Amino acid sequence: MPLRNPRRIDVRHSAFPQPPAPPRLYRNIAFTFLGLTLVVVGVAVWMFAVRATVRVQVKRVAETLDTAVDIAKSPEQGQLQGRVVEGTFDNIQEFKVKDRTDDAPLAVATTTGRVRIVNTYSKEQALIKTTRLVTADGKLYRINANVNVPSGGSVEVDAYSDKTGSDYLAKTGTKFTIPGLWIDLQKFITAEAITDFTGKAAASKKIVAAADITDAQKTLQDAIVEQAKTTLAAEASVLPQSLAADCPSDQACWQAVYLVTPTEIKSNATPGQETDSFLAQAKVKVTAVYYPKKDMEALVRSKLKEKLPEGRDLADFDPSKVTYKLEQADASLEKARIDVSADATSKLTATSPSLDAAAIAGLSVDDAKKKLTAVDGVDYVEITLRPSWARNLPAKDKIDLTIQ
Repeated sequence: MPLRNPRRIDVRHSAFPQPPAPPRLYRNIAFTFLGLTLVVVGVAVWMFAVRATVRVQVKRVAETLDTAVDIAKSPEQGQLQGRVVEGTFDNIQEFKVKDRTDDAPLAVATTTGRVRIVNTYSKEQALIKTTRLVTADGKLYRINANVNVPSGGSVEVDAYSDKTGSDYLAKTGTKFTIPGLWIDLQKFITAEAITDFTGKAAASKKIVAAADITDAQKTLQDAIVEQAKTTLAAEASVLPQSLAADCPSDQACWQAVYLVTPTEIKSNATPGQETDSFLAQAKVKVTAVYYPKKDMEALVRSKLKEKLPEGRDLADFDPSKVTYKLEQADASLEKARIDVSADATSKLTATSPSLDAAAIAGLSVDDAKKKLTAVDGVDYVEITLRPSWARNLPAKDKIDLTIQ
C-alpha cells in the first residue's frame, strides 16, 4: 500500500562539509614564513654581530713657528704678563799670565847628542864645524867641531839640532846622511847617533798673547752677567727657585731671557808684553725679561695649533726646545717683545672628516682600505672584521677606528 504524503528529499540542497585543503599548501606557506623569518633574523644578526676594528697609521708632518710675543707688566689683549728690568754693571779683575814653556813642543830648547861618522871611502874626508846631518824624515842637525874622518875609519863628535822642540829628541841609533857631500859620496860617508839627543827646558817667559786678553775679558764679562741676573731677579721680585731648571711644575715657575750689551771692555796689557799678570775691565748693560713659564708654553702651543688645518693636531711638542730671543725692550715702560722659534710635528686625528667611520661604513674591506689610504697624511691601514665570514664593514657605531 503506498505511503501517504511521502517526504521528498532533495539531494541538491543537502549540507555536506568542505573537503580539507591539500597539505602541500600549508607546507609552502610555512616554509615561506620561515624563510622570511630567517632572512630578517640574518640581517639583524649581521647588523648587531658584525664589528670592525680599523687601525690607521698616520704620518708625522714637521711644523715650525716663528712669531713674536709681547710682554708687559700690565698686559693688554694678546700680551703676556711679565717684568722688564735692566741695569749697568762693571768689574775689574787681575789675571795671571800663562807660562809659555808649559806648552810642548816649545818647552824643549835645542837638543844635543853625540854621533859617530863612518868613512868607507878610499880617501880621508874633512868635515868643518856646522856640517849638516839630516835624518830620513828631514830633521836637520849640525856637528859642533872640525873633524877628519880617516878612510876605513870613524870619528865621534858632538852635534846639536838646528831647531828647538821635542820633535828633535833623537834616539840612539838614528841614521844621518851628510847632504854637503857629493851625492855619490854620501853613501860611503854616513853618521849615526851613539847617544840620545836631549834638550833643556826653554827659559821661562810669561808673555801675554791676544787670546789671553780675549779669554780674560770673556771670563770677566760672564761673571758680571751672572751677578747681574741675581740682582735683576731680586729687583723684579722673582725668587731664585722660581727660575731654577728643576722648578716643580706645580709651583709658579718663571723663565727669563736676557739682552747683554758690552759698553766698555779694556785691559792694561798688550799682546807680546812680558808680565806676570794684567788687569781686565768690563762694563755691561743687561736687560732681563721675566714671564711665567707655563703661560708662555701654553701660548706657543696655542699659536702652533692655530697654524694647523682642520683635522690635524700636534703630535710632538717639546717646550724645552723652544728658542727665545729678546728683540726689543723698554724698561721704563716695562714692555718687551720676544722672538719665538719652535719646532713640532702634527698628525691627522679622528676629527678629520676623511677619517670618520661613517665614510667607510658598509664598504668592503678593500674599498675601505683604498678610501682611507687615499687620504693625504695616511701611511698605513689595517682592518679586521668579526666574525671572519663578514665581507663588508658594519654601521658606523660598530666600527672601532683608532688613529696612531
